[in-house]
Amino acid sequence: MISTLNRYIATKVMAGILIAFLIITSIIMLVDFVETSRDVGADANISMLTMLYLTLLRAPQLVEQTIPFVVLFGVMGALFALNKRAEIIVLRASGLSAWRFLKPAAIVTALLGLVWAIGFNPLAAEASKQHNITIKDLTADLSKDLAELQRIWLREGDDDSQMVIFAERADIRNYVLEDATFYDSDYDANGKPVFTLRYDAEKATLLREGYWRLSNVIKNQDGKLPQSFSVVSLPTVITRETLRSRVQTDKKPPFWKIRGEISKAKSAGFDATPLIMQFHKLLALPITLIAMATIAACASLNVAREGGTLRLLIIGAALGFGVYFTDNIISAFGETGALPPVLAAWSIPLLVLSGGIFFLSKIEDG
Repeated sequence: MISTLNRYIATKVMAGILIAFLIITSIIMLVDFVETSRDVGADANISMLTMLYLTLLRAPQLVEQTIPFVVLFGVMGALFALNKRAEIIVLRASGLSAWRFLKPAAIVTALLGLVWAIGFNPLAAEASKQHNITIKDLTADLSKDLAELQRIWLREGDDDSQMVIFAERADIRNYVLEDATFYDSDYDANGKPVFTLRYDAEKATLLREGYWRLSNVIKNQDGKLPQSFSVVSLPTVITRETLRSRVQTDKKPPFWKIRGEISKAKSAGFDATPLIMQFHKLLALPITLIAMATIAACASLNVAREGGTLRLLIIGAALGFGVYFTDNIISAFGETGALPPVLAAWSIPLLVLSGGIFFLSKIEDG
């Protein structure tokens, strides 16, 4: 009996989430298609099929940001359909508590969050990468890559010394820094960096072998006259992938590569806080979706007693946008280091889940 009931409710919840997914995805793709036509289509002579291809590549990443809304409205729709046919009323009258028939919804949303984090996220990251490559190929003759025009700061080191690198321009496609300066320092007994020497290079090329090749170099060392060299090689732990990710506008690697990117960023002296934040946000996704399902249940069960479809939609939308807005603010604090990334990633999902359980308990037990 319970097993059959669980399968029935789980099926209804999955159907509701699928319908919400199709609706929200269609809206997102339509809006993004219009934006692509306006932004890219105005600069490059591309066909409608190409714009549709770009929209499809970008859609997974955009949908990933709205998956909490998909679950919220999907579960609300499923429970409202059960309410409309008086099925929930019959279940409650037969002695089943709300917790019993809401358990399948929690299981479905938790599994969805897990699959989304470990399966769909890498797909979205790869599609986003291909989208950026395609955009660059289409607009290569029209404008120069912004990554080749910006200044760049890098840092690497260990417990004994550190190297700070500054370049006026970065040609990431060729892994070349122009008008680059390398500052080398050692740590004193108090742990403070003490300047030792500086290299001013017209060009610095990052080689795959783990070396910087500096061209037309002037070496300045404390207490010595400047020296000129045509070529200087300096060992480095910075890889080409790390350098490329340092200036990419999209710094979100797929789930399975995040921990490796965190290690690389830390060893190269980069701030790994955004990556740590992303990693914990994906880990917390199942809890986030369960929290959204709980909110949907609270709104739906309350409406079941008091009536009102419009009221259901307003309550659900208000709660969803409120949680989404608050979560974005806290995440921004986490990415900047104002809050610990673990706290910023997990606090809102756990808080919303706790509030939903409390409110649902109040509805259930009075």
